[in-house]
Amino acid sequence: MNGALAECRGAFPDQIAQAVARASCVIKATELVRPLLGYPELLDRENAMRKGLAEQVQARSMSLLERNVQIQKLHSQLLDEERSRLSAAPANASKPPLAVTQWRQSNPESCGRLGGDSGTCY
Repeated sequence: MNGALAECRGAFPDQIAQAVARASCVIKATELVRPLLGYPELLDRENAMRKGLAEQVQARSMSLLERNVQIQKLHSQLLDEERSRLSAAPANASKPPLAVTQWRQSNPESCGRLGGDSGTCY
C-alpha cells in the first residue's frame, strides 16, 4: 500500500490544485486494504470524508492544514471504534497483514501540524 500511496504523491504533487485527483488516487490505493479489514466500512467513511475535503481544498474554501487536521481526527476516531469492536469480538491471534498495519499507523497527530506531509499522511 505504501508504494501505491507514494505513486499518488509523485503523480499529484500539488496538494491544493490537484487535491481531488490526489484524493481519488489515495482512495484507489487504500482499496487494497479494504478486504483485509475486519470493518471495511470504517475505511469507507474515511475515504468519503477524504473526497469531500479534497473538493473543498481544491475550491480553496478550506486550507490544506485544516483538511489534514480533520482527516487526522477522523482517522483517530475510526481506530478507536475499530479497537472497541475488536475487543468485543472473539480473539484472533493472527498478526494483521502489513497493509492493515500501514493503514492503522497512517495520519498520526503530526499530520495535522504545519509541515505535516510525510509518507504516512494522506
